[in-house]
Amino acid sequence: MVKIAKPLVTNADDSPAFWQIGNLWQIMATGVQTDNAFTLLDQIVHVGDGGGPITHTHTQDEGLYIISGKCTFNAGGHQGLQGTPGTFVSIPGNTEHSFTVDEPDTHVLNFYLPAGFEQLLIGIAHPATVRGPQPTETIVERLPPKWLADKLCEDYGQDNIFGNPFCDRPDPAKMLTKPTPGATLFPYTAKAEDLNHYMAMGGCWTILASGEQTGGCYTFLEVLWRIGLVIPARMYKDKDEMIYVLDGHLKISLGNRTVDAKKGTFVYIPSSTVYSVEVTSSEAHCLNLHTRSGFEEVVKFRGTKLDGRPMTLAGDIQDKVVEERAEARLVAKIGLVNLSAVVF
Repeated sequence: MVKIAKPLVTNADDSPAFWQIGNLWQIMATGVQTDNAFTLLDQIVHVGDGGGPITHTHTQDEGLYIISGKCTFNAGGHQGLQGTPGTFVSIPGNTEHSFTVDEPDTHVLNFYLPAGFEQLLIGIAHPATVRGPQPTETIVERLPPKWLADKLCEDYGQDNIFGNPFCDRPDPAKMLTKPTPGATLFPYTAKAEDLNHYMAMGGCWTILASGEQTGGCYTFLEVLWRIGLVIPARMYKDKDEMIYVLDGHLKISLGNRTVDAKKGTFVYIPSSTVYSVEVTSSEAHCLNLHTRSGFEEVVKFRGTKLDGRPMTLAGDIQDKVVEERAEARLVAKIGLVNLSAVVF
């Protein structure tokens, strides 16, 4: 029997929370909830002393978006990639990588495709009794047994290069990485302010990850929507979509359910789910993940390219004049079905 995932709404402040090596991990979506398609973790690292996971690989593709703080990434032979607020880091599966956390209270979103890492984490972490840092005196005494951490890493596709990141503390010699032999996809960092922006569909869009960069696995965008924007009812035939609210408020209809999404809210919209969105704050700043890729082509097709992001979105945002049949072919190609006479 084919499983069908259901829509999911999770708020960071009431999600399942765990401590691991002093970090607070808030589990926003698990493989059980997404038919194993992906998992999303909201991570706050309260100690910014240069600690972080030593070099490892895993079979899943990983994406990290830094909400606040600072990290330094090493991946695929590239050392010292800087991550500051608004930076996205793409790490293809089976790529050696490590990173250090350089400022306290660094806040990072992690997603993995497919899911599995969250089960590894749950297997070795401890339920957080408060949404704050793990008491310092318990960090060492609550490290998992190495045999358990090694077994779970093996079970969930993680290969540890210089030791186990969940048991062995980092030092510079354990953070180095090498290129992946025969790789066709490569790690990279992207920051919205350094990229092109597209004014379209009631907002300003920035493509942080395209199908070309991810092998078609996913598209990841940052978007600033104007007040009063309404995205009419639509659905994907065979893709999932996710929205994470960085700032602002949205009213999202999911089938016969309506939810208010605020800062820190994550909304998972599985394929075949009819949904619509309304912006109810002055502006809404969001992250938008699509699995698989394709939606970025609609953004580029409909949008007017800008070199810099506007400080504010004033008035209506006019899309480019496009040929209707070409647009219909593109929308049909990515499996997006508009259920309203108003497109987007």
